[in-house]
Amino acid sequence: MASKRRPRGIDAVSATTPTRQLTVLAQDPSVTSLDGSALTTRVRLPQEPTMPGPQGHRVRVVDFDASTGHYYAPYELPARRDEFEHVTDIERLVADPRFHAQNVYAIAMSTLWQFEAALGRHVSWAFLSSKGHQLNIAPHAFADANAFYSRHDEGLFFGYVPKPRSAVFTCLSFDIVTHETAHALLDGMRNFYVRPSSSDQAAFHEGFADLVAILSVLHNTSVVERLLTLGLRSANRGLISAAEAADERLRESVIFGVAEELGPELGVARGRALRNSVHLEPDAAHLDLPRFQEPHHRGEILVAAVMRAFLEVWGRRLDPLGRKRGVDMNLRLVAEEASAAAQQLLRMAIRALDYCPPVDLSFSDYLSALATADHELVPDDGRYKYRRAILDGFGRFGIQPAANADVAGAARGIWDPPEPMRYEGTHFETLRRDPDAVFQFIWRNQKALGIDTSALTRVYFVRPCIRMGLDRFVVQETVAEYMQTIDFGPRELGKLGVRRSANLPRGRKIRMYGGGTLIFDEFGRLKFHIGTGVRSRRQAARILSLADAGEFLSPSERDRRPFASLHRSRSYVTVDRRREAW
Repeated sequence: MASKRRPRGIDAVSATTPTRQLTVLAQDPSVTSLDGSALTTRVRLPQEPTMPGPQGHRVRVVDFDASTGHYYAPYELPARRDEFEHVTDIERLVADPRFHAQNVYAIAMSTLWQFEAALGRHVSWAFLSSKGHQLNIAPHAFADANAFYSRHDEGLFFGYVPKPRSAVFTCLSFDIVTHETAHALLDGMRNFYVRPSSSDQAAFHEGFADLVAILSVLHNTSVVERLLTLGLRSANRGLISAAEAADERLRESVIFGVAEELGPELGVARGRALRNSVHLEPDAAHLDLPRFQEPHHRGEILVAAVMRAFLEVWGRRLDPLGRKRGVDMNLRLVAEEASAAAQQLLRMAIRALDYCPPVDLSFSDYLSALATADHELVPDDGRYKYRRAILDGFGRFGIQPAANADVAGAARGIWDPPEPMRYEGTHFETLRRDPDAVFQFIWRNQKALGIDTSALTRVYFVRPCIRMGLDRFVVQETVAEYMQTIDFGPRELGKLGVRRSANLPRGRKIRMYGGGTLIFDEFGRLKFHIGTGVRSRRQAARILSLADAGEFLSPSERDRRPFASLHRSRSYVTVDRRREAW
């Protein structure tokens, strides 16, 4: 149940939290201002005591180059001023490793703050060994045109391309730094999403990180204004004509490219501008094409669906400015409307993660999560109909919501309410914080929740949240996540509808995963149960998908099956056998 109480969560206090601003490159070094000066911006992040690196309580820059063995001296942020605030010489910024360190620290912290403000709670990292609080970042990790997040090494690693005059640094791309930080944050929230599963789940990590990167760039008004001047002729006069503000023209501008400078260096492996999903024409057949079974390409469908929604909402916001009347519009106002739309969509995209199942995610699940999360804060879909645009954007690619609920059209796609639950013995305060209390609730309601009593069930986390909409509407919730595991032999798999496959292991049991997300209201009553059972048909499809991809083969057998090896290597680029990376 929602209330209009005085907000006290992260989203509510973000406006009053002590902050500081730091200078970063607003895009890539190749994107400059009209006079050739550096296109910089100031990002806002929480004020905190820092040590040389820079390092704070969540992010630590460790600048070691493994290719050359060189260790860069840690940079100490000035206590009161920003050393690079008034620097406009792009060559100086590119050549200064201290600025590189500030760039990655500030963008990573700003992205973290965006996540926590949208979710209304803190987000932890998903480190395997130490459960540490700090994410390590290496701005010059190696001489290669790549960048990745590694859970095992608890950090982000950015490469560079040596050139005779000036190297190309991935750590100076706003898009790439945000992209990799989003991987780390998503892994912290949903660490089962890196496990092999459906093609949608493998693609979601890449697509979601791209989505966060693009919307974060578009959230910056000055960057949007500059990119529009590069792509639209009339924008150089400080105006945009109604004809050039049509969706087709805006889509053709350079505004939607990701990582412009790195595209040529990475070549065909990642695309001209890494990915340019907005140009992907809607077609439900894409989901079944062989090309879109590869995670990076399939992730483009997710991005394309959301960016179509962005164009639709942006257009609705431009119509009152003069687009509908066919008159020229002020460039700055057009950019501000784009930034407002991007900010709202970014918060919707992040907030939806709390309404997703913890394992075996599909694009349809994420679409219902988007609709439900937004409906909880904006029941009537607001003036610009963000939710309708999202549902239509996904629908054009053949993606329908996983939920069936449809209340007068406005609530289309939201998760179905749960069956009546038993609450005897349930205490509200402990339910908001104690995994044992949540497990007790699950134990009392196994039948209503569809829990498989023969599976091992474990509650992984319980987190209270306070979320706030644009109109200061506040929703207090508790998000709990549980997982289930069970080992099935060939006979049990047959009962689940798993067909025989030469790639399934013989004489060995296969572990099945299931689980759910529980959303409680501010009074401890269950609002939504979102998940998949360990005996569901979806699990059977997952097993067959993994078998066909060669997941159950031994390493030597995979080497004799190039397709399986290729699928695995493209799904999860690895630095060594223990590292998960992108």
